[in-house]
Amino acid sequence: MAYGSEKLTASNRVLARVQDVFRAELDDEDLMIAPETSQKNLRAWDSLAHIRLVSGIENEFDIQFNLAEIEQITSVRQFVQLIEGRAR
Repeated sequence: MAYGSEKLTASNRVLARVQDVFRAELDDEDLMIAPETSQKNLRAWDSLAHIRLVSGIENEFDIQFNLAEIEQITSVRQFVQLIEGRAR
């Protein structure tokens, strides 16, 4: 059971860092995101913002997404899952 709570905590830490990137790249210090946040329900997340978000997240986590991943990411949940996948 401890593993589950550790994973939740790790996911929350990743989400908090992703939120910081979203706030910086979308220039909105009050922005609150959740795993359910997506391009469909966040107006500021347009195609140009998507590139800035990808770049910001790559820099924040010192990772590199491939083109297929970049094209498929449409939600915060997908960003978090890809980040966590790199940590394994």
